[in-house]
Amino acid sequence: MDTWVKQLLKSLDENLDEKVKIKVMESCGEECPFTHLTDEKLLNIRDLAANEDEFLKELSRQWRVSIENDEVYVVFDRCYCPLVNENTEGASKTLCFCTLGNLKKKFRLGLGRDVDVKMEKTILAGDNECRFRIMV
Repeated sequence: MDTWVKQLLKSLDENLDEKVKIKVMESCGEECPFTHLTDEKLLNIRDLAANEDEFLKELSRQWRVSIENDEVYVVFDRCYCPLVNENTEGASKTLCFCTLGNLKKKFRLGLGRDVDVKMEKTILAGDNECRFRIMV
């Protein structure tokens, strides 16, 4: 991880309360240029789907969406954030709220409504995967 990113996250962690920190990172995530699923591809999947269920099923075939017992998750097997550069040592899980914001935007675009996203696991928190539950 680049030194400036570490310093930025350390400063956020030390100087902002949790709600403000999350809000800042989520807003950054909405504009993340490194997303694996472009808005164009997402909208194409949406436009071809007849309904919300079909959209989610197609999304699970083309991206990292997993549908488990009628629950919708986005699951990453490793941290793909280029700001981490595959070196997660010492990285703050605050960075994961950027992904949370990005996912909220993706599903808002795809479903045409706001959805809540719960961050359940992250690699940067020491988990074996990143798992976000999408509240559809």
